[in-house]
Amino acid sequence: MNWMNSKIWMLLALLSLAMGCSDCGNEPDPEPGELRFVADRSVLENPFNSTLTFEVRLVTTTTQEVTVDYETVPGSATAGEDFEMTSGTLVFAPGDLMKEIPVSIVVDESLESDEQFTVVLSNPTNAFLTGNQQIATGTIVNDDTQLNVVLPEGGYDTPHSPDNPPAGMTLAWSDEFDQESIDSGNWIHEVGGGGWGNQEAQSYTASESNSFLQDDHLFIVALEDGDSYTSARLKGQDLQEFTHGRIDVRAVLPYGQALWPAIWMLGANFTDAGVGWPRCGEIDIMELKGQSPNTVHGTAHWGKILNGGHPASSSIVFSQFPTTFADEFHVFSLEWTATQMVWLLNGVVFKTFDTTETLNHPPYNDASDGMFFGNNPFNEPFFFILNVAVGGTFVGGYPDDTTVFPQYMAVDYVRVYQ
Repeated sequence: MNWMNSKIWMLLALLSLAMGCSDCGNEPDPEPGELRFVADRSVLENPFNSTLTFEVRLVTTTTQEVTVDYETVPGSATAGEDFEMTSGTLVFAPGDLMKEIPVSIVVDESLESDEQFTVVLSNPTNAFLTGNQQIATGTIVNDDTQLNVVLPEGGYDTPHSPDNPPAGMTLAWSDEFDQESIDSGNWIHEVGGGGWGNQEAQSYTASESNSFLQDDHLFIVALEDGDSYTSARLKGQDLQEFTHGRIDVRAVLPYGQALWPAIWMLGANFTDAGVGWPRCGEIDIMELKGQSPNTVHGTAHWGKILNGGHPASSSIVFSQFPTTFADEFHVFSLEWTATQMVWLLNGVVFKTFDTTETLNHPPYNDASDGMFFGNNPFNEPFFFILNVAVGGTFVGGYPDDTTVFPQYMAVDYVRVYQ
């Protein structure tokens, strides 16, 4: 090879090397990451689940900003009636891997089937969507504002049943709460606020948010609504009334500062002229102060209002349990005859009251009482009341930062044997 040819070959080699390293010294363009939804989402429609949140993941980190548009699309769920339409753009800064899309759910009390809508991702920058689109499905599980509660397993039950009543008795009435809705032949709702004579904070409603049947149980639910509270109070006045017998109520109770669940009875002549409370008589089968969730009380009230606004009554008695009454089911019972009342917890007696104490017992009754002189109100018909109050004189105050809402009393059954 002569000198000229050698020089030409050298120039060609240098040119080839230069062309092959045109990008030498520059970083390669980053590979775009994949964007995708983490999962479909579902939510129970109730006041505590007012937002359904979708998560969007960027599969690999990137040094570039990544964006993607999103939009909700109605399906069987209707925009504005079941959920609120939303759209926008997610922005992933370098290093970000996860973003959220919140969708507001419209909570109502309508009986509906489960409903669905979708959220669609589109128009990514510096990233890609498999198939050029990603879709996630949102399912609204319409339990009609009822709580998705998991009842505790086990606990106590009575050996008695409608098919196996106590010796010498038969079942006079029961509500097993195994129907589709609260039986209007057994219960009516009392509604309203105003303290209910005890400076209580809640307002009672007939809303399915506060009382409903689920899994063969009656739920009475106390809810926090901003600075106020709602709950439910069911009574059997003019529907189911009883005099004497054995009463069994199986229930799980709420807990927390100033919660006040009660299973009790009131004299059916409560609304009669000249009677009222406490002359009609009151039987508290069970009351609980939520701040003392392992102690239940049983009480009888009668007579007339004394100085200080208190009725004549038996001493308030109580039965303690090692754990809270929210941990498992318990049976609250009353054996009621013409001369005495016996309170039982899980079949064990904790109080006996001689109702003849109400007879000719000044200052609880006196001759000026006329028809009430020498009268034992506990030999008259009574009706049931089931409720959960919030705050008041009995519990000595109101909820604080330690009180968790919602709280509920779940009643398995109410049975009366005679």
